[in-house]
Amino acid sequence: MVQWEVPPSRRLAFVVVLLVAAMSVLVTVLVNFRLGGYILAAALALAATLRATLPEKYCLGLLVRSRRIDVAIDASLAVAVFVGAQVVPG
Repeated sequence: MVQWEVPPSRRLAFVVVLLVAAMSVLVTVLVNFRLGGYILAAALALAATLRATLPEKYCLGLLVRSRRIDVAIDASLAVAVFVGAQVVPG
């Protein structure tokens, strides 16, 4: 039997964000660069939203600094990636 250091329910937010980010990489490589950028921006926005709303015990992978700084950085990166995806030609 596998003994987890941290229960899976406490890692769920981090795993969801990682899955969306991984999906963005696949979409970027296989489908369209711009669409992959939009999905990556959505993953960052999701990380910011989850970090802002969930208690700290459920944000273990997203918990790096204080809540305010984590949300500000994730939201800023989401906007930057979104704008970068829009600016890319074709």
